[in-house]
Amino acid sequence: MKRLPGAVGPIVVLLIAAALLAVNSVYTINSGTVGVLATFGKFGDDVQLPGLHFKIPMMQTVRIFDIKLQTVTYQGRKSQAGMGGVINKPYIQVLDNKNLPIGIEMSIQFTPVAAQANKILEKYGYGYYDKLINPQIRDIIRNVVGKYHAEQIADKRSEISVEIRTQLGMRLKDLPFVLNEVSMRNVKLPPIVLKKIEEVQIAKQEEQRLAMVEKQASKEQHIKTIQANTKLIEITTNAKAQAEQERIKADAKAYQITKEAEAVAAANQRIAASLTSTLIRYKSIERWNGAYPQTLMGGDGRGGVILSLPPMPKASGK
Repeated sequence: MKRLPGAVGPIVVLLIAAALLAVNSVYTINSGTVGVLATFGKFGDDVQLPGLHFKIPMMQTVRIFDIKLQTVTYQGRKSQAGMGGVINKPYIQVLDNKNLPIGIEMSIQFTPVAAQANKILEKYGYGYYDKLINPQIRDIIRNVVGKYHAEQIADKRSEISVEIRTQLGMRLKDLPFVLNEVSMRNVKLPPIVLKKIEEVQIAKQEEQRLAMVEKQASKEQHIKTIQANTKLIEITTNAKAQAEQERIKADAKAYQITKEAEAVAAANQRIAASLTSTLIRYKSIERWNGAYPQTLMGGDGRGGVILSLPPMPKASGK
């Protein structure tokens, strides 16, 4: 077996070392992350964006930093391991303005500022949330929720969420994070408060039921009133119609009598106008039956006189 020349061994070693150095000088940043390059342990000012990059082996190291949307959920009694940008924390216990213990379940979403990843790592490390953001959130929630009664918190959930978001946004304004969303998911109230709320709800339901009964009774009474008014209008209308008919009949009767009286008067006037003294004498003579008259009418016809004649004397019999 032939031996390799003495220079071959070192060359192989050098080639292997060169290959290792070449491999260690190249690194890749994936989407959703950035890289922070440290030279002899000191972070540089530049942040490496996704893609292929180079570094000096043995001198420089790269730290990968997640810049995706981070979701923190405050729920349950213990912290749970999260992954993929999800952080699980126990619900936040606070006191209301009467010092009653309340549990607040919330979800908070934020995004680290990619351009300041080096400063975040340099100042807070990968545990930046527990060191910086979590204490801010707990402090704000205690201040906001502590202003309300326990019974009010459930009803004013949206209002409280807006106030927490506003204050937290102001706290994070000068920090390398962007607040995306704050939402109150649930409120854990003590049993004494839950019982009181239940009693209030039962009282409200009873009040609503009584209001509905009263409304129905009022509606029925209104219907009865309308029916009575309708009946009264019908009776009044019928009475008026009957009275009008009677009036029309009376007016017709009076008109008839008036016309008959006018006709009789007109006839009498015509008769009176047609009578003359000659005609009266003629009629008297025409109707005289030869008997001795009982009355005698005299005058010129303008103002005659009626005289009663004495009885005719009886003739003596000789």
